[in-house]
Amino acid sequence: MSLKERRALNTQRKKLTLVIVSLLVVVLSVSLAYFTTQIIGKGKTVDVSSANLQIVFTDSDGAISGSNIEPGWNTTKTFTVENNSKSEYKYNIVIKDLLNTFVTNGYLQYKITSTNDGYNMTEFKDIPKSSAPKNTILAYSVSIPVGVTQNYTIEFKYANDESVDQSDDMGKKLSGTLFITEGTEQPTLLSQLLADKSTVLTRTDFSTVLTNDNTNTLYTSTEDSKTVYYFAGNATDNWVKFGKNASNQDLYWRIIRTNSDRSVRLLYHGTSTTATDAYIGESKFNSSYNDIAYVSYMYGNLGSVANARENTTNSTIKTTIDNWYTSNLEAKGYTKYLSRTAVYCNDRSTSNNSEFGAYTRLVTNKTPSYDCATTEDKFTVDSSTGNGKLTYPIALMTADEVSFAGGLYGTNAPTWYYYNSANGNSIDSTFWWLLSPHSWTDSAPGVFGVIGSSHPGYLDYSIVGTGGVRPAISLKSCIKYSTGDGSANAPYTIKETETGC
Repeated sequence: MSLKERRALNTQRKKLTLVIVSLLVVVLSVSLAYFTTQIIGKGKTVDVSSANLQIVFTDSDGAISGSNIEPGWNTTKTFTVENNSKSEYKYNIVIKDLLNTFVTNGYLQYKITSTNDGYNMTEFKDIPKSSAPKNTILAYSVSIPVGVTQNYTIEFKYANDESVDQSDDMGKKLSGTLFITEGTEQPTLLSQLLADKSTVLTRTDFSTVLTNDNTNTLYTSTEDSKTVYYFAGNATDNWVKFGKNASNQDLYWRIIRTNSDRSVRLLYHGTSTTATDAYIGESKFNSSYNDIAYVSYMYGNLGSVANARENTTNSTIKTTIDNWYTSNLEAKGYTKYLSRTAVYCNDRSTSNNSEFGAYTRLVTNKTPSYDCATTEDKFTVDSSTGNGKLTYPIALMTADEVSFAGGLYGTNAPTWYYYNSANGNSIDSTFWWLLSPHSWTDSAPGVFGVIGSSHPGYLDYSIVGTGGVRPAISLKSCIKYSTGDGSANAPYTIKETETGC
């Protein structure tokens, strides 16, 4: 290919056809009886009653339209909100039926600014992605006092980056209708999750694997007699983008389940949804292995389970996890978003000093449980719900959670915890550790884990080997939802705040 042809091809790649149906300010009906909602421009007047909440669109009809929009494109829309009623009013700024199929991040963005204490953003933010039309709230419960006019500017842009091939966005679509609705409180991540997943099922048979593809589906069980929800099979809409690592890369997670304290438990998936190395490193569970205590996440004196439950010494794998946590999530200020009361169960119950509780439930009886019977085995930060021995709110997924998710001991089970978003293996051929003790036999402690690509999703155990480390964390119940639908292209994100809630 000649130099001229290469330049022509590069120019073609940099031109993006952005299909925009319209972004037009309209007003949904206001339920408070004393408001009249008016649109000035190409809108229409909607009479609710006799008073005045006025929305004025100040630049023609508010439509954003165009073709051959290239990187570097930008446009602005302006409108005012005026409250001539008898009391303060709260409203949301919404894009109705938002469809945004752009695949890149950090380029197609918006920023809202206003006067008189309206809603203001300090920096540009990605327009939320949506693979199907979805009402998307950009700002919740904005207050406007009596007699005040708030002037708004919304800037839209597609940033140019000469160092990146942005042609992946060619032919993608952005459409929707920008409008104002009566104010509502911002939902929590949990409430948004339950609203998004329209199908809720209950499993009763765990003697076979569950690997079917599914979306918008949750399963239900209990923990400490409280209802919890979990993902099973090859769920494709349990993605979360939360936190950054020491290199300032975004971190991605998969939702395992909700907890009895209504927090949302996540499994680490690395720095992208397509990662094939979704673990923080490799470690032995414990460097020593000549005592029953070494099935423990923490242990005390050696010689018996009772001694081990003193929980005074960190396991090798806990040290690995805590060191990663302090250098990444803790250093970046994300601890405030994590539950201190969520329980991570290192179930050391045994009737014969040979087989532990998870072995009996999963290998013998095929009856997983989220309950953790013994306080000393309930690893928590806060002692109100467990042993209070964790320094940081992070641990590992359990073998019972793998079973609920569709796994089966001694059987291949390519479910969501095995796959990445490209339907490849998220952890290559690496065996990765779980938190559940398996057995104590022939002077060797066994701990459950999952095999990689050689036996996809196979629930097994290891004694003295080295395995991958995939931490689990739990987002607090009060965490506010921000954007996304849980898909790999639009993972759930949370609203970041000073307090964590």
